[in-house]
Amino acid sequence: MKHLFLTSSIAIPGVGESIRTKLGHDNPLKTVFISTPVEGEADQSDLSWVEEERLGLRKNGFDIFDYSITGKTLPQIKEDLTGIDVIYISGGNEFYLKEKSNESGFETFVKEFVESGKIYIGTSCGSIIMGKDMTPLQQLSDLTTLTKSIDTRGFGIVDFTILPHWGSQEFRSRWLNGDSFNLMYQSNNKIIALNNYEYIEVIDDQFRIIDVRNEK
Repeated sequence: MKHLFLTSSIAIPGVGESIRTKLGHDNPLKTVFISTPVEGEADQSDLSWVEEERLGLRKNGFDIFDYSITGKTLPQIKEDLTGIDVIYISGGNEFYLKEKSNESGFETFVKEFVESGKIYIGTSCGSIIMGKDMTPLQQLSDLTTLTKSIDTRGFGIVDFTILPHWGSQEFRSRWLNGDSFNLMYQSNNKIIALNNYEYIEVIDDQFRIIDVRNEK
């Protein structure tokens, strides 16, 4: 059974708590925190948001350790991540993550992991990468960190594209300036805009949008 949680931010109060409730777990879940997307961020001066992601996981029973796929091979990844309960992909640069995934074979690992019924959680970049087409997100990320031609194909595990941080003042200029809306309009994919208090729970081929402000 496929079981995914796709968020704008795991650090937002109520999001991690809601996911923990859906999973109903009492014991710490061994969780790999894929930090590769952070490496692709051109601005490394303030990465406090990454620690906020870690805190959002830890306080809700996820026993995390950081891991980068950069420079790894698929056999290495499989060996290093044997026995984990959850894959978490952080926020950051989804196109940089795709570049490093292409180099390492990480996409294959994620697909096999998800198909085995284990838990996947993504924040922002980690949610975007699970769709088929990342074309509308080109205005959201800095492409200067890429060393190869941009690859806008996601992993294709879900058939929609997430636009994270919808309505957030921090991301307002990225969405409203440039060609963002033109890129969205040209996309053939289903698009779902998520604000920071919403996440999508995917079970097999069904999904629902949950707003933690409406949960009791």
